[in-house]
Amino acid sequence: MVQELKLFFTDYPRQILEMRGVRPAELPTGLMDQLLDYRERSLAILDDAQVFRIDIDAYWMMNELINEMKRDGLDELFSQVQLPFPTMIIMPPLLGADGIMRQNDGSVLGLVTQVEEEIYTQRFAIRQNTVSPSACCMITKGIGASAIPTPTKELFEAVGMQVSDSMIDEELAMNQNFLGSAVAIATLLRHDGMLDAQEVSLHPRHERRQAERSGKVLTDTLITRITLGKAGRGQVEAMKDHVSADRREGMPRRTHWVRGHYMKSRSGKLVWRMPHLRGAGPLVPQLRHVTGSASVGGLPTTPQVNDT
Repeated sequence: MVQELKLFFTDYPRQILEMRGVRPAELPTGLMDQLLDYRERSLAILDDAQVFRIDIDAYWMMNELINEMKRDGLDELFSQVQLPFPTMIIMPPLLGADGIMRQNDGSVLGLVTQVEEEIYTQRFAIRQNTVSPSACCMITKGIGASAIPTPTKELFEAVGMQVSDSMIDEELAMNQNFLGSAVAIATLLRHDGMLDAQEVSLHPRHERRQAERSGKVLTDTLITRITLGKAGRGQVEAMKDHVSADRREGMPRRTHWVRGHYMKSRSGKLVWRMPHLRGAGPLVPQLRHVTGSASVGGLPTTPQVNDT
């Protein structure tokens, strides 16, 4: 999908103008310069992009954790995050028309870019090698967020293609999900066993074999697959058990996972309590991870506090 986006922006905005039969000279004054600047910036960003495809269970866990943080008023994590790469392409699972969640095939993705303290998030859709570009960009700085139209939205309106408010609202909702996933990946990868990151081929084995039989050549593209680690699987078990309607309160229980969560320490710092086992069986030491500020040279430091 990176290649499709690069091809789109290499030819941008010519293909949209030709589709509508509009000449560059007919655009509003200054718009063509904005479009060309947007093209160059997008191509430079895509050169640094790292693709993350998220498995269904890992996506569910991260979403639940982000929603839990918002309910608890711990949104300041967004102001402390340092993305592991300057640009992340986020590929979450997709909900089908039948209501079933499936692995992302690259048809919808989020482009999340961090520039110093600001994070820019855009949505792109790719179907049959045709790119549906973003009409708005969500900008977050700390826990504040704002939205601005992309030059593409102004181009659409200039050539007679209206972008409705409902389309913008839908894009912004998707951008919030992409950003939440990027933040969760950036923070949980620092805690042993919460997430597992593996470099795999963009195309599954059966897809590669089918292409070979039909004589097609697939690009040898590697992406990062995000799955649950051991602690992450325990987190999912604990979260599902927590919301289970038939959970019996006050009864002695066998060894079970207790979910991890962010919390405020006595010093006022945001800390992460790892998922842990409770009940009959051996004692499992716990570690609390104190979220530090971003270091100058890379990822934030994460001191560990023994909680046994």
